[in-house]
Amino acid sequence: MIQLADISVHFGSRPLFEHCSLSLPPGKHSGLIGQNGSGKSTLLKMIAGLMEPSSGQVVVPRDTNVAYLPQEIAYNAAKTPLLAEVLTVFDHVFEIEQRMRDHEIRISETPTPQLLEEYDRLQERFHRLNGYQSEARTKEILTGLGFREPDFNRPVSEFSGGWQMRIALAKILLDEPDCLMLDEPTNHLDMETLVWLEGLLSSYRGTLILVSHDRYFLDKLIDSVIEVENGNVTVYSGNYTDYEIQKEQRIEHELAMMKNQQRKIAHMEQFIDRFRYKASKARQVQSRIKQLSKITVKEVDHSAAQIRFSFSPCERSGDPVVAAQKLAFSYGALTICEDSDFEIRRGEKAALVGPNGIGKSTLMRLITGELTPKSGQLKLGYNLTIGYFAQHHLDQLDGRNTVLDEIWNAAPNLPRGEVRGLLGRFLFSGNDVDKPVSVLSGGEKSRLVLIKLLLSRANFLILDEPTNHLDMQSKEILASALDDFRGSVLIVSHDRFFLDMLVTKVIHFRNRHAREFLGNYSEYEQKFLLPEAEEAEKMRKRDTENDKKAQKRMEAEARQARYLALKEVRSELVGLDKKIASYELRKQQLDALFISPDFKNLSIQEMHRYGREHEKILHHLSECEERWLELQEKLESKD
Repeated sequence: MIQLADISVHFGSRPLFEHCSLSLPPGKHSGLIGQNGSGKSTLLKMIAGLMEPSSGQVVVPRDTNVAYLPQEIAYNAAKTPLLAEVLTVFDHVFEIEQRMRDHEIRISETPTPQLLEEYDRLQERFHRLNGYQSEARTKEILTGLGFREPDFNRPVSEFSGGWQMRIALAKILLDEPDCLMLDEPTNHLDMETLVWLEGLLSSYRGTLILVSHDRYFLDKLIDSVIEVENGNVTVYSGNYTDYEIQKEQRIEHELAMMKNQQRKIAHMEQFIDRFRYKASKARQVQSRIKQLSKITVKEVDHSAAQIRFSFSPCERSGDPVVAAQKLAFSYGALTICEDSDFEIRRGEKAALVGPNGIGKSTLMRLITGELTPKSGQLKLGYNLTIGYFAQHHLDQLDGRNTVLDEIWNAAPNLPRGEVRGLLGRFLFSGNDVDKPVSVLSGGEKSRLVLIKLLLSRANFLILDEPTNHLDMQSKEILASALDDFRGSVLIVSHDRFFLDMLVTKVIHFRNRHAREFLGNYSEYEQKFLLPEAEEAEKMRKRDTENDKKAQKRMEAEARQARYLALKEVRSELVGLDKKIASYELRKQQLDALFISPDFKNLSIQEMHRYGREHEKILHHLSECEERWLELQEKLESKD
């Protein structure tokens, strides 16, 4: 069991954790949640041994393999091919295999008992580590994470940051650690890969800690929630949905306690005010003053649940908003889409889904008019005003403005207090609103662009991963606002819970074709993705069976190699059998001579000669039998 005992963490004078404790039983699957900056990554780093607490102790049992995948990782200088890089996880297995090959050569030359015993130990260890399946398992994991066969020989440095994160994830999954900690593992995964990863992690038997803003992902995988809030760590049983219910109940309980405390304080203060100057009540007044001084006033922050956001009103657009017929587009010889038919009606909220790299961004750029179709038709409704949010569209911001002014300029009629409240809902709080836009991180700038888009009067919103830098509460506020929005929305998102809150249509884009599916995301997943995942699992099982057959074949070859290596042992046994038979025959002849009447007629010298021969026969027979037993035992232990 991994334990954090009475830990405190301070950055300068700022406390992050104060006297917190946490136990992580083996096999527990936990979701680690909390607002940005609350200390989730710090907690993971302490468990991984990458940093020490200011006080307290982190106890990780000896020989526990802890793996940690942070949000960012890079192989910029790595020239190693993808497959070779990921196979480095099995370097210790390949070392055993090389030693086995070396032993086979030496055994073929001089098959000593010591070499044979060491070879058997190496082979047993290699088998226990599934050495024969290392490369097949690696290719299976890489394929599941979206890599294709031609990618296996590409240098790691050629892959983008998102794909390099998948490489790091593949290595960790193949290492099969005792404790696996993943910080936002779904950020760079498409839906198909996400479903595959869920299936893999659901069967993981070690301790799992997930940091994710994807509540659907958490609900499927975790059996407890670790909440980091205001320097405290609280554990809730159940998945994320269970946590929400328990958290609400706890807040209600704390509110009730706070109200009782406030009533108690009010009564004490009334008593003090009423009898402060009466000598007969002086002792009771002083007693209540002391009691008041010892009371710690309870405070409960429940204001966030009351905050909502609504869009500025927009003009009515034509219907349909977008209509595509036989739509086709290509970059030179590379065809992105062809023969695609779909439409988005006025007021509809639609999701655009498909594997990464298939062309979803290209399809959105066709709709916005940045690109022109090669053939087919793409008609837009009249009176249409498009608001397009993309992760790379940050040039809409004025770096000279403060965060507050940037938003207030976009909505000058909005009261300043409401602007601050809106910024707070999107993780700009306190002094953050006075920061110059130029110093913001990429994620902060993306959130700012999203807020400006929400305040615009666009009647058709195209949102490319709008939830990437939002916590769960901010996502729900955004989803609620979009649900109330009277215009049309097209969303690309890997957050399935977010999509299920909004969309009534799915445009699935695969194999260069875009098609409609009427229904929410869960219904689409049930119809398309889960059957595909089940088929993939069947194929994986077939591959596993083939791997087992291959392993059995290799084991048979190994047994044959052992048989050949023991050939001299068997040959010696055959020779010993002949010697033992010869000695026993001669011994029987001498025993018969000793008891025959003719023995008395022999001379003393002949009697001594036969006696000495009999002793030698017994000695040789004993030696041969001991050697025979030794060789036979060795032979039986190898079969």
